[in-house]
Amino acid sequence: MFLSGSAALAIASGLITGCETTPASGRNPALSPAQRAEAAPAQTDEFSKLGYRLEWRAFPTMLPGETIERVDLFGDVLAAQESAGVVSVIETRSGQVRWSEQVAGRLTKFVGILRDEKTPDRLIVSSETEAYFYDIATGTLRARQKFAQIVSSAPVQVGDILVYGCLNGQVLGHLMLNGFRQWGAGLTGTITASPLELSTGRVAVVSSTGDFAIIDGTTGLSQGRGRMFAGPAEGVEIASNGAVTVVASEDQSLYAFGGDAATPIWRKRTDAPLKFTPTIHDGRVYCDLGADGLSCLDAASGKPIWNNPKVSGTVVALRNSRLLVFNGFTAWTLDPAKGVIIDQVDLKNTSMLKPDAFIDGNLYAVSPSGIITKFSPR
Repeated sequence: MFLSGSAALAIASGLITGCETTPASGRNPALSPAQRAEAAPAQTDEFSKLGYRLEWRAFPTMLPGETIERVDLFGDVLAAQESAGVVSVIETRSGQVRWSEQVAGRLTKFVGILRDEKTPDRLIVSSETEAYFYDIATGTLRARQKFAQIVSSAPVQVGDILVYGCLNGQVLGHLMLNGFRQWGAGLTGTITASPLELSTGRVAVVSSTGDFAIIDGTTGLSQGRGRMFAGPAEGVEIASNGAVTVVASEDQSLYAFGGDAATPIWRKRTDAPLKFTPTIHDGRVYCDLGADGLSCLDAASGKPIWNNPKVSGTVVALRNSRLLVFNGFTAWTLDPAKGVIIDQVDLKNTSMLKPDAFIDGNLYAVSPSGIITKFSPR
């Protein structure tokens, strides 16, 4: 199902004959863009307090009863995928929907989207069993490649290889040139956190049982191993500045690994399993540590710098020299030196915040009902 920008809006409005415009079993009918906008106002006053002004609102194609699951930014376009598998490619300059496509059936599980670094006119949409290669300008499906095993994480690209974590704890190096398995590496448990490229070709991977590995993304050879008592919760990602890689673990600890990954260079124990992704910037680690709230630690030593028990979530950006923190409901701006709250707003219509640059970039707010709003620094 390929749809142009105008047709994408039509299906969202329930205007295309044969599309699902009435409730399926247990599902609400699809809302038009106007209905979606009315149900989720842009909250311009709240974002103004955070340092942003409204640019545009976009309406990716949504089937009845579905919600936005992921949004990825690729410079001139962004890709949004809803829970039934429909991908919409939207121009970041204007908010126009360029094309939409239901990649596979509703029951298909998808793990990630990326833009091919070597062939930038290709968008790669990954399900747990295969990769779909689309023309980023037109939405034409160019190729499909099946994986050698079931994958469970978003991929990272190293040259012509896509590196995935798998349900059985394996790390898969998938060669895009022929669609075959290039290499495999074994961890225990499952891998849901996205592999992360640390430097040219070196990839960090962590499993649910606490295996941590640095792998050469071209050859699959181990560059170092480490061990924790548990890995990150599902939905929690790892963070790195290249020299230090940080894992927020369910074993009630925040770990930092160095280049050899043999043992953690420091560990911060907490009162509960960690549920938010950490952030590293300018030699500091920011992470929600449970009862301590959002905390700032020295990246090299783990030494505490400050904590604020009134703030929870993930640091998503630095705007006007203030940290922007979001927990899925509430956003704060903080003084990065002391962690003091400057502003606090309720973002009841926002489930996700995605900046296109960490420092003073544009900010994309995503509502569960299927609106993407672009805010620019004001």
